[in-house]
Amino acid sequence: MSERPKSAGLMVRLLIAVAVLGLVFGGGVLVGWATRERRPPAVETSAASIPEAEVKRELGACRRELRARAKPTAIPPATAASPPGETDDAGLEKTAKVEALQKEVKECTARETLANAHVCGTITDHTNLLFVLTYSASCVDEAEVGEFLVNSLEKCSKFEKFPEHLNEDELTQEEKFIISQSQQNRAIKTKNNLANEVQETFRRCRKRFGLSAE
Repeated sequence: MSERPKSAGLMVRLLIAVAVLGLVFGGGVLVGWATRERRPPAVETSAASIPEAEVKRELGACRRELRARAKPTAIPPATAASPPGETDDAGLEKTAKVEALQKEVKECTARETLANAHVCGTITDHTNLLFVLTYSASCVDEAEVGEFLVNSLEKCSKFEKFPEHLNEDELTQEEKFIISQSQQNRAIKTKNNLANEVQETFRRCRKRFGLSAE
């Protein structure tokens, strides 16, 4: 009978050991799970994680580069260290630009003079045109040719003599003739007598058609 209590006591001790091991294992699992849940998330590398100071530093460098590109590039003065001929080339280039500009101004002045000559030199033609238009429009100057004629005389002021800045050899026969006419109109016509000619044209027209004088 003493054998059974011994085996029963051994069985009880084995059961207790198994229960203790189960508690220890289960507790470890629970502690590990709870610990895993409390761990902070891994830090991700993104634009938001870049320090503000670094962003400001990059932005400042970018702005300085933009300002540097916006500034006009200064031309360094000629020095003794300049390569041979560099100063001479710069001087020749500047001289060429000045000469080209002077040529352009001369051509522009010549065109302006010829344009004035076409206005001044055709005053007689426009006087005849005024006569035709006035008689065909019941003595009414709807196109205001008369006013244009009087104002045209202002373009004759530069034709007291042949313009010195024009090269006569480079002019066409038509241009030479119109300049000659301009010189003639400059010599014999005045603003007052031209205005009187215009008014006389209107008076004759009204008389011709029996209209009242205005």
